[in-house]
Amino acid sequence: MRALIADDDQTIRKLLQTLLKKLGHDVECAADGNAAWQILEQPNPPSLAILDWVMPGLTGVEVCKRLRGLRNRSRTYVLLLSANSEKDQVAAGLDAGADDYLIKPFNPMELLARLRVAQRTIAYQQELQTTIDDMQMLLQRYNLLGELFGKQGRPGATDPAQRNHAEPVLPREVLAFLGAGQFNPALVRALGEIGLPNAEVTSLFDPAQPRDDSFTAWSALVMINEELWLDLLVEADQTSATRLFDSLLGRFPESEREQMDFLAETFNLLCSAIRKSLQNLGLKVLMPSIARSVRSSAVSFRSSKPAGQTRHRIQLPNATLDVSIQHRHAPVSQKSLGQLNELDLVADGLPSPNSSEVFLLNQGVVLNPRYIEKLTAVAQSTGKELNVAVIEPSPLAAFFCLGRMPAPRRAA
Repeated sequence: MRALIADDDQTIRKLLQTLLKKLGHDVECAADGNAAWQILEQPNPPSLAILDWVMPGLTGVEVCKRLRGLRNRSRTYVLLLSANSEKDQVAAGLDAGADDYLIKPFNPMELLARLRVAQRTIAYQQELQTTIDDMQMLLQRYNLLGELFGKQGRPGATDPAQRNHAEPVLPREVLAFLGAGQFNPALVRALGEIGLPNAEVTSLFDPAQPRDDSFTAWSALVMINEELWLDLLVEADQTSATRLFDSLLGRFPESEREQMDFLAETFNLLCSAIRKSLQNLGLKVLMPSIARSVRSSAVSFRSSKPAGQTRHRIQLPNATLDVSIQHRHAPVSQKSLGQLNELDLVADGLPSPNSSEVFLLNQGVVLNPRYIEKLTAVAQSTGKELNVAVIEPSPLAAFFCLGRMPAPRRAA
């Protein structure tokens, strides 16, 4: 967490700086109110600001008032320091927008307690902001999906007579489906279902070459019984992406963000149709996450080599898309609570320690910090050890969902 210390007393600055660095914070210091304001008025200000009330230039209260007048995405937590303990003074500081108030000279233990309160508040605000951002993204994508359905009509369900209720197939049969003989026609049918008829699909054998002017969307399909993880990627250059948007929605994208959300939502529909084709083979297929999209140039890491890859080119009347499917072995492993990581996919329902009829987690749930925290609370309250059957995410899943490589595996 970034923190700002603004105080004209060098000794107090040094003391606070040492304390905050020991707590693991990145610290910036300012010796007067003007310097503090220059730091706080930036687009991405520190999460915590400890401001002295009386200092040269702007006072701590004036800095606080200006800060609260900004409309930043994140809200800086402000702790005011003052030698004045009068209640009216404390009330004035809080009314100016400060979150807490500490009297000089302060007790280090009291300061630590106040800082822990600040950390909890900031963590909650950041989690809330992440939730808001996710909801806004989902709302925008929901609106785009509504437009897609409105223009093309919702894809129909598979004719029950066409379903194959055969026994679950072996992994080699799944891989055979991904070959050009079966997958290319299935991809043509899937494109027709989402409103893109007259597509031609051919197989590619040259390595992919990402371009700076293109977008990449990702999704995943998982077959737990077959222990297979499929990463699906589609790439479209700027021209093709714009033409595809216009072809399906009858207008041009209002922003690059809308363009990428549209590509992700279209790919989401396409992957759902591919999933249906696999289900028609008798497979149980999970789709753990909604599709995500980025600028192709942002996919800069090199993931570990998958077990195999197929690449396909979709040629539409006015657009060209490249689809690649990476498949890898995805074994189910039993993990204790301390071994669980964000994005681990629950491979089997987890019954409650108190009742085998009540499940704490259902198959297909993607773990997040909140789930792991709740499982830890259950284990502590019951005194029983919990082990969860999971499949670890692919590097591509971690990159697109978390913006980073997955956490290193922990020893069992």
